[in-house]
Amino acid sequence: MDKLGTMHFCALVLIGSWSVMGVAQESAADFSEGRALFESYQCWQCHGYQGQGGSAGVRIAPTIYPFEAFLQLVRHTNLMPAYSPNVLSDENLRRIYEYVRSIPEPPALEDIQKLSLY
Repeated sequence: MDKLGTMHFCALVLIGSWSVMGVAQESAADFSEGRALFESYQCWQCHGYQGQGGSAGVRIAPTIYPFEAFLQLVRHTNLMPAYSPNVLSDENLRRIYEYVRSIPEPPALEDIQKLSLY
């Protein structure tokens, strides 16, 4: 790897470390509050309790979207009922977003032993 490639790699590792540290500093209370909001605004009815999606809504967890995109999808959409800031504040929407971000990626199908034929 050349010097420029090494510098890019180090920068990516450093940025990734900051991201992980930021998530680690989020308290469990923040995530449980986001989950409570997710449930009280009935997001689960279309997106499932783990954000896995269903017949009425798309999979939203784990989300790769930045908060700004998530906000636009919730506020201005034809795909689901839009929630205005009068109904769902930006602060509570951010808590829901943080909860959705905290949901881990599900295991690959081939890694689920009960689905294995052998």
